[in-house]
Amino acid sequence: MEGTWIPREPRRGVRPDASAVLGVLFALPALVSSAVVVALVARLIWAAPWVVWTVVALWVLSGAVTFLPSVESLLARGMFDMRRPSTVEMTRLGPLWESVCATAGVDSARYVLWVEQSRELNAFAAGGRTVAVTRRAVELPARALEAILAHELGHHLSGHSRVSLLAWWYELPARASIWLVGLATRAVLLVGRVFARFGSAAGALASVLVSLVLLVGLIALNPWLLLMPLLSPLLAWSSRLGEYRADATAAGFGYGPALVDVLSGWLAAEHGRRRPWRVRMLASHPATADRIRRLRAAR
Repeated sequence: MEGTWIPREPRRGVRPDASAVLGVLFALPALVSSAVVVALVARLIWAAPWVVWTVVALWVLSGAVTFLPSVESLLARGMFDMRRPSTVEMTRLGPLWESVCATAGVDSARYVLWVEQSRELNAFAAGGRTVAVTRRAVELPARALEAILAHELGHHLSGHSRVSLLAWWYELPARASIWLVGLATRAVLLVGRVFARFGSAAGALASVLVSLVLLVGLIALNPWLLLMPLLSPLLAWSSRLGEYRADATAAGFGYGPALVDVLSGWLAAEHGRRRPWRVRMLASHPATADRIRRLRAAR
């Protein structure tokens, strides 16, 4: 019947979707750059080729540590300023989360609830177990909060959060090299300005040349930087696909109307502001109106 939301068959287990697969593909250039950085560092410490290959292999295997609950909890506390729910918050969140997981046909004990120290209305999924809501989200009406939790569960069931964490982990060496070279470049340019201030044109020119050498070396280590103008909008696009999928998953569990109500409230708060095309192209979330339109079309 038109206008009636028909829950779909609950999906069990993680089934990576197009967004997750694209996230892996778009992360490969940074992963290769990180492998080159790790190999270079290993080569500087110990020149034997077998040592270099062993270090790189161990680094690749190190991604498994992100699957450890203790590591994920440490990252949740340290990176996102999150805490475990208080007794009062857990009294409210716990039954709603149990209801969402029962509807989805998954084990609620596989996930850990967190509260982010923010007064904004938000929620997100991270890693393989983390489901977080802000303090303000905890205050939402029960059905609205359930819909948001179902959306975050959708991210987990489609593999989005796990792929994001692994991509972040494997990008660390590449990002560290960028940070170190950037720091060194700023230091060299600072020395060059000192030379220029005291009238040494040769010293200032030398600092510029050294900076250029550092930047060329950085690009040689991280050729994916040249792809960033292309990769950035593609990564944002794949993230938006993930949001649509998480919305569709929540709707499939029967939370479509409640999710539309939540999104309609967000749309009203935006006061009809239209984002510039560049912002829309690089946004990790689709326009709220588009999400509502897709949810309503899926009825």
